[in-house]
Amino acid sequence: MVVNQFSYLFLRNNTYYFSRRIPLDMRNLYGSKRIVKSLKTRSKRVALRGSTQISFQLETYWSSIRVEQITQGLVSAPVTKVNSSLSGCGFDLLDARDNYLKLKGEGKDHVFERTVDRNVNYFIEAVGNRDLSDYSSTDGARFRDFLLGKGLAVSSIKRIFSSLGPIIKLMIQEHGLSAISPLVGTYMPSGGKKDKRQPIPIQTIKRIQSVCMDMNDDLRWVIALVSDTGMRLAEVCGLERNDVVLDAPIPHITLQPNSARRLKTDSSERRIPLVGASLWAATQAFELLSGSDQKYLFPRYTKGGKCNANSASAALNKWVKKISSEPVTVHSFRHSIRDRLRAVQCPSDIVDAIGGWSATTVGERYGQGYNIDVLFEWMEKIALPRHSPSYSAAVEHKQLHTTN
Repeated sequence: MVVNQFSYLFLRNNTYYFSRRIPLDMRNLYGSKRIVKSLKTRSKRVALRGSTQISFQLETYWSSIRVEQITQGLVSAPVTKVNSSLSGCGFDLLDARDNYLKLKGEGKDHVFERTVDRNVNYFIEAVGNRDLSDYSSTDGARFRDFLLGKGLAVSSIKRIFSSLGPIIKLMIQEHGLSAISPLVGTYMPSGGKKDKRQPIPIQTIKRIQSVCMDMNDDLRWVIALVSDTGMRLAEVCGLERNDVVLDAPIPHITLQPNSARRLKTDSSERRIPLVGASLWAATQAFELLSGSDQKYLFPRYTKGGKCNANSASAALNKWVKKISSEPVTVHSFRHSIRDRLRAVQCPSDIVDAIGGWSATTVGERYGQGYNIDVLFEWMEKIALPRHSPSYSAAVEHKQLHTTN
């Protein structure tokens, strides 16, 4: 039997461990569903060799039992149970992870699975992979201290807990287990005063947008679109050409989920008027693709039909920080849009509709929402004046279609 030995290794406290699920027909010989053994080495090469030897010995052992069952006609082999003193629910944390990915991972991107694996491995490294019923609140406290020891901020630790908790809870609910999540009720120390995100000064926005127009390439179009729409970076990078409507009286983007990326919340699905730099960027990107069969507006970040917003974030943030003397990231533009709309006394429910933020009251969730012309009225008030030939061409393009 050919097996992937890398899948049987995990690292805990800088030491490699062998971990392998026990076949269904062999589980009556063991007190758990998985064999976990320290390989007592920090070398991946040595660990891989040891994992290969253990796997070979296990396969040989299990094969001999199967042969004996066939030749003697026995229901089960007369072998003394291993670890029979262990009593538990029969599921460990890795089982919970596999169950969560199977039920919740459908349609999610690779970032979702990577985050789940990372947080589960953190917990195993801190307190070990055990039967779920063997964990206690003490393990939750040990896990918190482990993360603090790694230098993580309390806010980051809370996010890890909120991600890992549902993984364990789902396993308990699905199988009716008597186990209790060790993460419930774990005390979190004060994280201190959190720095408030500051809006980007208008002059800084003007300077960044001006440089974007001078460079006039697809990376700068992404930044310009974000800067005057407040869209999330993943929302922009995953746009399809059909999402951009330039031949309407009010040019706009119809933001909706697609096969390349989903949206963060239900309220994220919305229509956004194009004004200022966003109108210029959308026009430039759309015209570049004229005559091609390209599906996505920014093919650089949708290779293989999957949106890679993380790659965009790393590249664009690095560039923006060079242009601005302020501590700016691409996501800062989203926060600034809210401040810019507030500065022109835009009603908060219209601000929420433009940015895709969740409604704050029940009443705001009723009805079809605002028409695009109402949203445009407020977005036009925050559009910054431009003096670029390409920007003027974009405005003329809009006026032409408005007249028609």
